[in-house]
Amino acid sequence: MALMALLVSVSPEVFANKPKDIQESEMQLIPPYCPHTMGFKYGDASSRTSPMAKHWVARMGDSFWHMHHYCWARITLSRAQKAGTPQQTRRALLEEARNDYNYVIDRTPGDFVMLPEVYTRLGEVELLLDNPNKAKAAFDRARAQKPDYWPAYSYWAEFLLKKGQRPEALKTTAIGLSYAPDSKVLRELFRVLGGKPSDIPPRPAEKMTEPPAATENDAQKERTAETPDELRTVDKPISEEDAPPSPP
Repeated sequence: MALMALLVSVSPEVFANKPKDIQESEMQLIPPYCPHTMGFKYGDASSRTSPMAKHWVARMGDSFWHMHHYCWARITLSRAQKAGTPQQTRRALLEEARNDYNYVIDRTPGDFVMLPEVYTRLGEVELLLDNPNKAKAAFDRARAQKPDYWPAYSYWAEFLLKKGQRPEALKTTAIGLSYAPDSKVLRELFRVLGGKPSDIPPRPAEKMTEPPAATENDAQKERTAETPDELRTVDKPISEEDAPPSPP
């Protein structure tokens, strides 16, 4: 039923904000599932469907059919960050990327497997738009969805470090390590910040709750329990060149 509602809602207007003249070099920079979403090489779930769509729907659920907006945002963001982009154009592109990330957030269920990454990418854009409070809210949502999703800690901690808020950066990194102790990015950031093992709090015990009654969505919930490696695309530290600039 949800899928049918999605298909009925598809119209030419859905593609109105698709980036123009997408180059192969840009396609190489986005996740491997993107070419199989709507509006790239293929259609939707009812016509001109990608032969790989079934695989990705199995990993993401029907929300996969909204992910073309996430892919567009990634391309738009890369264009905004190109050297020589005029400031006014850059801001307009960043706002388009933000709109596309919010499109996915607004149209997918709260347990969608990709939400931690989408919120983290939204936080990245809010930092680039000089909206640190909105960025923090996005990173907080990502961590609430998946506490061991280390990029949601590292982006914010590096921003705090650039702002001169070293103690807060250390605290954020330490909390991240309590959930994701094997994260090489957080461990290196922790070292740079001068952290000590005693700074890392113990991982909070998970709350025991009464198991819910079985529903037809159980299979989807199992898929969303952990982001599969092949879906993760925020997988490297922010370099000095890539880090969001501090607000003026």
